[in-house]
Amino acid sequence: MNMKNIYLLSSIVLMAPLVHAEMPHGYINWQNEYYAKSHNYNDRVQMGMFFKNGFGMIGELRYNSKEGAKNTWDPSQFNNNGHGFSVMYRFNPLEDKKFWLEPMFWLDSSEYWSTYEYGVTAGYNFSKVWRTSFRFRYDMDKATAKSRSYGNTDRNNIRYDWWLDYRPEGTNFQYQLNVTYNDNEYLTWNNGNKNYRVTARVGYQWGSWFPYFSIADEKGPDKTSSNRQALYRTGVTYSF
Repeated sequence: MNMKNIYLLSSIVLMAPLVHAEMPHGYINWQNEYYAKSHNYNDRVQMGMFFKNGFGMIGELRYNSKEGAKNTWDPSQFNNNGHGFSVMYRFNPLEDKKFWLEPMFWLDSSEYWSTYEYGVTAGYNFSKVWRTSFRFRYDMDKATAKSRSYGNTDRNNIRYDWWLDYRPEGTNFQYQLNVTYNDNEYLTWNNGNKNYRVTARVGYQWGSWFPYFSIADEKGPDKTSSNRQALYRTGVTYSF
């Protein structure tokens, strides 16, 4: 199986829990990412709409560089790397309106997998400066005929995410820390089925535009060793 697709499946909704903290609104996001040791580029375009009643929707298209096109970013040579659609509902279950819950469902499709993801996010907005959230997600990957030709079978995976969001008062900068832990039903990293990722992101709110950059500690391309690699992301979000 192409490892780029595994990486993308694990990062589909990296910024979803915090990107729509103010509702109602919509956004369009473009993001490019580069793996330092795999030398692959991936792109995605995502659009989300969130309504006053708490319901939200996200749609996504993903592209990656052709097999063997290392260290090359050429949009004319990109392959379709799948697409996804998600629905969620945010509500305040307690009298404390700073605490919120958000169950979600994500349907994802690529040439290797059809994935059904169920999850719930719990968040707390301490203030306009500090916010945090935690998400549990259960993924069910259904192997396509192409994936089965590589020896893959259906599998289920568990993912935990924690976010810490810091928006200094009096500035337009925003900082975010994300820690992800995966417990998969397939060989993932260091000869085991578990993996983690730590991501630090900085962005700048410029009117309706939000350009950002992040760097992550990501597992290396070799699933049988403990090697790690840097994952660089740059992107811009337009909110409306």
